[in-house]
Amino acid sequence: MIKLSIKKLLKCLMWIASRVFPYTLSERTRAFRDVLYTMWICNYIGHMGEHSTISKPCSLQGWGQKRISIGDYTCIQSHGVLGCWERYGEQRFSPSLTIGNHCSIGEYNHITVCNKITIGDGLLTGRFVYIGDNSHGGLSIEEATVPPAERKLYSKGEIVIGNNVWIGDKATILAGVHIGDNVIIGANSVITKDVPSNTMVAGAPARMIKSLN
Repeated sequence: MIKLSIKKLLKCLMWIASRVFPYTLSERTRAFRDVLYTMWICNYIGHMGEHSTISKPCSLQGWGQKRISIGDYTCIQSHGVLGCWERYGEQRFSPSLTIGNHCSIGEYNHITVCNKITIGDGLLTGRFVYIGDNSHGGLSIEEATVPPAERKLYSKGEIVIGNNVWIGDKATILAGVHIGDNVIIGANSVITKDVPSNTMVAGAPARMIKSLN
């Protein structure tokens, strides 16, 4: 009985709070917080374009943050991971991560580069998208006996993503892939090969579903 009364009281207090602090106000507060967070974190990034924002929190990994370039009017939503690997264990790399203008990178996206990733303008991604040009170790039995985190990083080539690409939730873009302009990638897809412009692809591994006429 007491627990029920406390629950009703809390519900009443939350109702009052919602009238004093409406949801639109909390959205404006979050936007202001993102601006302040961006002003701080952009000091660790090579280039941050005009009117671009990074939402809190964002994890910068690999010691190559100064090799990251973000264009204008681009938004990286919360819980993003940007791994730009200048060094991993005893390995040394010269990575490059370029994100274009007017991009919207969804929550929990993970972009990792030890070679080169270039993203054009107008990219839209869902949540939990992975874009990575590297992997831990090869396929030899010698490397298989080493714990994965201790294996060397390998890259099969750079990743290039064109303009106006839409990537659905939980899609994976692997090394050496070139994606053309105006491409739609279905949710949960795994991109292992080049994708031509003006197409829709889906599946694991992905295949062309239709051409956009």
